Amino acid sequence: MPRMVFFGMRGAFSLSSLETLLAAGVEVEAVVLPAASTAGAALPRRVERPAAGGSALPLLNPYLQPNLLHLAWARQIPVWEVGSGSDPATLSLLAGLRPEVIGVACFPYIFPKPLLQLPKYGCLNLHPSLLPAYRGPAPLFWLARQGERQAGVTLHFLDEGIDSGDIVGQTALDWPEGVSGSELERRCAVAGADLLAAAWQQLERGPLPRRVQPGLGSSYFPWPSARDFEIPVDWPARRAFNFVRGAENWPLLVKVAEKRFVIRVAIDYDPDQKLDQPYLFEDDELLIQFRPGVLRLSSNLVLQKM
Repeated sequence: MPRMVFFGMRGAFSLSSLETLLAAGVEVEAVVLPAASTAGAALPRRVERPAAGGSALPLLNPYLQPNLLHLAWARQIPVWEVGSGSDPATLSLLAGLRPEVIGVACFPYIFPKPLLQLPKYGCLNLHPSLLPAYRGPAPLFWLARQGERQAGVTLHFLDEGIDSGDIVGQTALDWPEGVSGSELERRCAVAGADLLAAAWQQLERGPLPRRVQPGLGSSYFPWPSARDFEIPVDWPARRAFNFVRGAENWPLLVKVAEKRFVIRVAIDYDPDQKLDQPYLFEDDELLIQFRPGVLRLSSNLVLQKM
């Protein structure tokens, strides 16, 4: 079977993807991560497992939170940190790993041409949207922001553009109301890894199917700015509820009646309820009037000055 090198990050999307690939029997020769910092570091570098008995303090042990590193170490897969895909030392390292296919699940660098040409079968990327829609670095945030109720994942060849390479396969996923962004991310990662595992197996039999991305329906969204985190009170409460659930790990806020609340948890909403004031504290909850409906939030939030 083809030798795969896996590129990812320390977040949940990469972890779930690699877990699914390994469970499907994919042979991963090495894991490559972007360097946490390039300041004063000689890169690329091998990331070794800390010695037993090391500090358990998070500030002293950056690997305390379970992530891609722990899975790779448990499976005795070498892990490397790199600073740039165009760096001669990085290209030399990767050439020495002799990948026949590179699998990517959430990696922040655009691959330069020499890296794209390195593996025999190309570089295959998992993107959590139905391309060509929602190209860019944070598609799940924008799906939530735009009020989408269908999501999906695309396996595509990397090229020198941004999420623009030929499509190998796609899986559409419903986004049920109230399902968190973290849970959707996990579902996308698992579905995408299934696509990548199937492609890995297909490579032994012949070329992968590929189709050029259509121009119709293409869209690109950049990294969110501060104003994208604000929830307009003229939205329907249903849309606000699903945005808070879907973007739960982002610093969301709502401005209402000269107050600004940083939102933590959306409990539920009533599409028909009407308050006689813009917002109301009720027991341990905050109710905010939207148009139409009322959003019910945990009062464990931060009140900021306007």
